[in-house]
Formats: sequence, C-alpha cells, structure tokens
Amino acid sequence: MKKLFLLALCVGLLAGCSTVKQAANLKNCTYALKSVELTDVGLTSLDFTLTIAITNPNKTEPAKLKRFVGVLTANDDKIADVTLKDIEIQPQATYNAKAKLSIPTMTLSTKLIGLLAMGSGTIDYHLTGTMYFEGPMGVEIPLPVDMGRLGNHN
Repeated sequence: MKKLFLLALCVGLLAGCSTVKQAANLKNCTYALKSVELTDVGLTSLDFTLTIAITNPNKTEPAKLKRFVGVLTANDDKIADVTLKDIEIQPQATYNAKAKLSIPTMTLSTKLIGLLAMGSGTIDYHLTGTMYFEGPMGVEIPLPVDMGRLGNHN
C-alpha cells in the first residue's frame, strides 16, 4: 500500500513539474499585436483580421497555449472581444495567431467609423487579456498579458 501511495505521489509531482515547465515557457514568450487589418466594410458591420505574434524563445520545449481571452480597443474605445484556442509555438519560433472579427457599426463611434472607412487618420489599437494554459487535472492557469500598442512588435 505504501509503495502504491509513493508511486501516485511521484506521478503527481512529475505532472506538477511539467506544469511548472509549461508555465515558464508561456511566461518567457513574448506577445505582440502585430496587425489589425480592415478586410470588409459593410452597411451594418466592419470585418477585421487581427494578428498576434507569439514568440517562444525556449530552445527545446514548445509553448502550449490553451486559450486567450482579451479586449481590443481603438483610440481607447472598446471595439471587440478577442478569443484564440489551442495554439502550440515551436521552440525558437514565432507563431502568428489570427482572429477574425466582425464588429457591428452601431457599437463604434462615428469618428472611429470614419477613420476606419476612409483609411485616414491615426488609429491606436491596444490588446489586453489573459493567456491560459492547462495545469494538473485540467485546471486552467492564467497569465495576464498586455500586448501594448500596435507597432510595438518585438
């Protein structure tokens, strides 16, 4: 009975070490808002493709992201919720995660709609949120991220 308990304890500790390693991999990754492209202008909505560059500097281990939940703002106005799921970033690589957004025009300010539709003026995009990775027994572990302003790609 003691041997079985010790075996179960060792397995639990190894799973915990794996989770700590995954957490370190995600923590060491860099996250940047790479682009926000207006892809379609309609009467009732504007469609965008948002690209997040995730770089894994680790030399041997991939970084595994369970999900991302965040908010995209433009000129300090919230324009969309952003969600990504199940992403694996290979060692010493950058993965460009893409999210397609369709934003109803009635949720945007008149000034912002004009800037977007005409492609003129300066629009300051900002993305903040939480990256989640899977911990022991399926528990999600959060990692808050602030991707900064567009153009701050590193």
